Amino acid sequence: MITQRRLRHLLSLVEYAHFGRAAAALNISQPALTKSIQALEAELGVMLLDRKRGAVVLTAFGELVVQRSRALLNAEEDLLREITLLAGLEIGSLRVALGPYPSVVSGYPAMARLLARRPKITVAVHVAGWREVARRVSARDVDLGLAELSGVEEDDQFATELVGQHRGRIFCRPGHPILAAGRVALPALLEFPWMASRLPARIAAGLPRTVGRAGRIDALSGDFIPAITIDVPMQIADLLAGSDTLAFASLALMEHDLAAGNVTVVPTSKVAFQANYGFIRLKDRSLTPAALAYMDEVRAVEAGIAGREAALAERYGYRL
Repeated sequence: MITQRRLRHLLSLVEYAHFGRAAAALNISQPALTKSIQALEAELGVMLLDRKRGAVVLTAFGELVVQRSRALLNAEEDLLREITLLAGLEIGSLRVALGPYPSVVSGYPAMARLLARRPKITVAVHVAGWREVARRVSARDVDLGLAELSGVEEDDQFATELVGQHRGRIFCRPGHPILAAGRVALPALLEFPWMASRLPARIAAGLPRTVGRAGRIDALSGDFIPAITIDVPMQIADLLAGSDTLAFASLALMEHDLAAGNVTVVPTSKVAFQANYGFIRLKDRSLTPAALAYMDEVRAVEAGIAGREAALAERYGYRL
């Protein structure tokens, strides 16, 4: 009999591409995994793995079984979630993937607010590039994404909601040589290395094809890859100290370091970048109560940030 357990064993083997690693992930012995795959092949009457190739390589039959198994198991998971929600048995869980900037700006603050109100919720948070966030949502690894929406809004499998639009500015250490020039145009900024996470082609389109010491434009994706690439925009002031690096961030993100005098805003002329990030979810998948509550908290945090950034722009306006 074809069981879900054996189908899951096959999917795990494909994911890890190694019997030993897959068995460890499944918490079973390698011989037990081998027997499970052999039993599945016997039930189907076909070979699922090409054992002559040495590595874990699927036959045409194996590829078909893997494809259908994923759809079957995903449908089963969704059905159980729907029943749980309808029956009112949801105990509170949330799996979310956050882009680098949204994670710091509103993702984690909103999570703190949610846990303060609903402390029994169990949470799994992943921070990744915006393309990886969309992939995790598509694969149903997470319930919800919060990331840059470039390229996602046009994908019919997703439902999106824009929640964060923040002007990106250039920051440097106090005493940086660029501050002696008054308002700085883009060519002068490109003479120094930039520090940021990978920026989408939407933003890179505002840059010249040759970006000097700032970084480079990826030929395949059109993304801007800064000279100093960071996964998450944290401890920026520490990274800027003692160097001529310029950092790309928002006023809200740098508020405390601005107040402490650890960083300063580079006064720029005709240089404007803007973050556009929001929620990413599957259209055909219902959200848990925890996910819906989290979205409300993110919206509330973002509303507060908009007001703070307006005040900060007024306060530091002479530099902008």
